[in-house]
Amino acid sequence: MRKTMSITILSLLFGCGSARLERIHEARVPERLDALAAAGRAPGFALATVDTGGAVHTWAKGRADLTRGTPATVETTWLWFSATKIVTATAVLQLVERGLVDLDQPVVRYVPGFASVRNPHGRAVTVRHLLSHTSGLPNPMPVAWIHEAHLPGPSLDELTERLLRENDRLDFAPGARFAYSNLGYLVLGQLIERVSGERYEAYVQHHILDVLGMHSTGFVLPGGAATGYSRKWSAMGIAGRFLLDGRYFGETRDGFTALKAFVVDGAPYGGLVGTLPDMARFLGAHLGGGAYQGARILREESVALMQQPALDAKGKPLPMGLGWHLGTVDGERYAAHIGGGGGFRSEIRLYPALGYAVAVAGNETSFDTDAPVRLVVESER
Repeated sequence: MRKTMSITILSLLFGCGSARLERIHEARVPERLDALAAAGRAPGFALATVDTGGAVHTWAKGRADLTRGTPATVETTWLWFSATKIVTATAVLQLVERGLVDLDQPVVRYVPGFASVRNPHGRAVTVRHLLSHTSGLPNPMPVAWIHEAHLPGPSLDELTERLLRENDRLDFAPGARFAYSNLGYLVLGQLIERVSGERYEAYVQHHILDVLGMHSTGFVLPGGAATGYSRKWSAMGIAGRFLLDGRYFGETRDGFTALKAFVVDGAPYGGLVGTLPDMARFLGAHLGGGAYQGARILREESVALMQQPALDAKGKPLPMGLGWHLGTVDGERYAAHIGGGGGFRSEIRLYPALGYAVAVAGNETSFDTDAPVRLVVESER
């Protein structure tokens, strides 16, 4: 049942000063999203919100495909890219709850092949380090980690072991500081496979997606998915011509160059594909202490642990939890993760104290997700 509610949205000001919080009624959300659509930052985008009561609201604007004129709808499928990492982190915490993984044990205990990584620092890389991006593992550029949607990609072991061979030395002592590493989440995918006995994709399907009723999300690109685009004359659009194989580029229309259908290599770091209502169900579980509409994926204490700041080796809090990036806006604490890659950009964001969460996805490489995800429930001011 849809409920009447008031929400707050940050004014959608683009490049003209800081945003101003303005209280508006839910019915005015579409006009604010019209302003975002008019800015032409992406051919299309969709947005979903969920509160602690489980109420989901969704909107969509623009085009999922410019050539066909296909409108973006709330059921359009988008590539999640790195927003997938929160699903991977959730899977690891499930294994912790089952007593199969200890966050503070060395990774090599669960993934023996990790022993090939040179670590001259005298402190082992733990599971916690990988989850909080404090392991010291390098972050090789993932731009070429894709394959055409109709072709098989490399296995997780094949991809991860090759990347570890090419990046076989830690950049800094484990726990010394925060430095983002996609490679670390590929290793976590291996951990999930070794400990659970299931392929990563199957584990996520059985223990998270199916449990929450996320039936329009998975690791295969379905027919009718949004087409990804890059603005032709943007920095990313120009750079992409040099970084991506030319076979991935399609026609240019209205200043946007299409990318042909592809799937991400290395599912644990960024391989999910799905709809915004499904994103909202997942966020609803993290808002609801690990459960959404009676379906539980984590214990309440595990959800809270994921949102607590990680500590560096000196005990200093970092702007990073277990998977979640942490920050504040207008004094409100949030936990978030952006997902970006060729042709798409997404973000999921929780406002725990306000009991609200927002997800957004657009089909343009450099689409600014910050303005739309600042939708929050009404707060006392």
